[in-house]
Amino acid sequence: MDTTTKRIAINYGLIVSSVAVGYTLVTYIINEEWMSSQLGGILMLVAILVIPYFGVREFKKANEGYATFREAFSAYLLPLIVSAVVGLGFNWVLHNLIDTELAVRTGERIYERFAEMPEDQRKGVMAFMGAGNEAELKAKSIEMATEQASIMGILKSTGVGIVMYAVIGLIVAAVTKKNRPEFQ
Repeated sequence: MDTTTKRIAINYGLIVSSVAVGYTLVTYIINEEWMSSQLGGILMLVAILVIPYFGVREFKKANEGYATFREAFSAYLLPLIVSAVVGLGFNWVLHNLIDTELAVRTGERIYERFAEMPEDQRKGVMAFMGAGNEAELKAKSIEMATEQASIMGILKSTGVGIVMYAVIGLIVAAVTKKNRPEFQ
């Protein structure tokens, strides 16, 4: 890997990390309920997926407008991997050192959202989660949130995220690649 790719990967990885960690900290400090907001999650996902695209553009600019498929894919995916590693560490510290009850509160908020659903949808969720009654649904919601905040849960979600980013990176690389002409 050349120095340009490394520089771009680290710079844009730190930008993505700053946005994600910043959002998490602001929501945690101002209103913890925003951490489980669908709109906030969608906005963060869009930001996390769009920012590395500018890294691909910067890479192409540094290489006279050219980037092979491999270079474009690397310029897109590497910042997301850097960000995933930073996010993994941050989330572990937040959930396991700073606020060990955060996952429980998140699970309770998830349950409250389930409780607000129309009865037929809530029963579908209960069946899906294997809960026979409301108390079991609440316990399963808290258990699910707690498992996701564990080191294994964070590792699993990071792995799934990287796979998702890789698929999107393949699309971005296919769209943005521009090979040098063979004869100039």
